[in-house]
Amino acid sequence: MKIWPFFPVFLMITSAPGVVDAQNPPEMPDLSSEFEQHKQSLMMEFDQYKQELEAGFKAYKETYNQAFNAYKQVISQHWGEFRDAPPDTWVSYAQAGNVRRTVDYSTGEVQVEMLVEKGTRIDQVKNQLDEAVYRLLNTTEEEAFDSDVVANRVERELSNYPNVLQKGSLGKDRLFTLQDMLSLQMNHDGFLKVNAQDRNVAVTDQRAAQKEDKDIIRVTFKVPHSIHERALKFAESVQAAAKKEKIDEELIFAIMETESSFNPMAKSHVPAYGLMQIVPRTAGRDATEYLYGKSKLLAPSYLFKPENNITIGAAYLHVLYYRYMRKIKNHESRMYCAIAAYNTGTSNVGKAFINQASFTKATPVINQLEPHEVYEKLKKQLPQKETRQYIEKVSTRMEKYL
Repeated sequence: MKIWPFFPVFLMITSAPGVVDAQNPPEMPDLSSEFEQHKQSLMMEFDQYKQELEAGFKAYKETYNQAFNAYKQVISQHWGEFRDAPPDTWVSYAQAGNVRRTVDYSTGEVQVEMLVEKGTRIDQVKNQLDEAVYRLLNTTEEEAFDSDVVANRVERELSNYPNVLQKGSLGKDRLFTLQDMLSLQMNHDGFLKVNAQDRNVAVTDQRAAQKEDKDIIRVTFKVPHSIHERALKFAESVQAAAKKEKIDEELIFAIMETESSFNPMAKSHVPAYGLMQIVPRTAGRDATEYLYGKSKLLAPSYLFKPENNITIGAAYLHVLYYRYMRKIKNHESRMYCAIAAYNTGTSNVGKAFINQASFTKATPVINQLEPHEVYEKLKKQLPQKETRQYIEKVSTRMEKYL
């Protein structure tokens, strides 16, 4: 048997580079040190993110207040008055500044007003009025946002916090339907000649403005859609969000109606934005942490987009119902508490049961009550009148969307 030819190969293998020398083993990397460095790096990144997020939230509120006060002053000087609308009403001004559009989503009433020199006749501005009404009824989401001076000022300021900011892109969807425009009959005689059932006939009138030497010529009409028809526009988004978050569709619809009467451009001075009146620092913060694993700063452009607003609102309801209130055993009682918390926060809900701002401590008390008793407690004992009315409005309106 010839084995000697393999011997050199054996020598080569045993002396090959990389083979461990038992007497002089190579240094092993310090994995614990690398892990600790990586951990510290992640903690630094997290701290920086938190600092930028807090700075962004602070800038959000400050910029909104500054922009709103400045805008109010400009409009008041030009018109002699400022119309500060609730969330169910959208007020916007044309860029030229002489046309004001007001849409009351709760009643369907629309006003288009023109600021003119005193003594100007209605027939002299008829064409401009018609054009202003036409432009309003063709307004897209994008155009509505562009006309919001305050929201755009806030948006620009928030661009200084790119790592934590979530912007949106508003599209070409119209705020009104083609049916709204086609059903409108213009009447510039200054008085109504038709019966009261023809609610979508436009009527023109004239009055003195608050601004000296100015008049206001106004066209008033109603869009024919009922609250149900407005709700249907968002049905697909509501169904998707309700299914994902395991929240009843009727609850989402009822909150939308109560918060904004389905006004996609709704806003309040909290500030809160959109259909479900999302407050970026509270609802937006909790919802994005749940959805994306970390909280984000939601820009006005993001929250004015109906699909986004519904997604965030439903996610916040999920957080309230399944996280903060998970220890409430009865599902109906839990729902009532979640409705109240959506409006006023969990701590204030606790006050209705134990006169103390602690929902955790209130939970055992709630679990001893029947659902109808929980409802009555909330309706009568919540600290703020607005929330006492809110729980009743939402609960009652849910029945319409079953």
